[in-house]
Amino acid sequence: MRGELPAPPEVAVLLRRACYDCHSNETQWPWYSRVAPLSWLVAHDVDRGRQEVNFSEWTSYLPVTRKRKLQWIERVLHEQVMPPRLYRLVHPDARLTEQEITRLEHWLQEQLVVGQTVQSQE
Repeated sequence: MRGELPAPPEVAVLLRRACYDCHSNETQWPWYSRVAPLSWLVAHDVDRGRQEVNFSEWTSYLPVTRKRKLQWIERVLHEQVMPPRLYRLVHPDARLTEQEITRLEHWLQEQLVVGQTVQSQE
């Protein structure tokens, strides 16, 4: 693990619960991930998720890449396409309430403002 995304504890809990299975190196592989052809689909989704953003590799990203990934997270969260619907059906604990989405959106906005300030000082 190179270095995780620094986040307040309440945000980290939400990210771990709803995102880490596909967007980190800490995937909890369910039983059906060991049965073909489902295993192929699950592995493909996790690979794709890690390519988009991998919280376990966060500190290896350049600042401009981190900003772009935060913007992506903010967009898919706002559009409520993450976690994907099928994933939420199979993993009900990954569902986010409106309050949790709002908390994540506020945190993301704070991070984007801090990131812009840090980048403008570099």
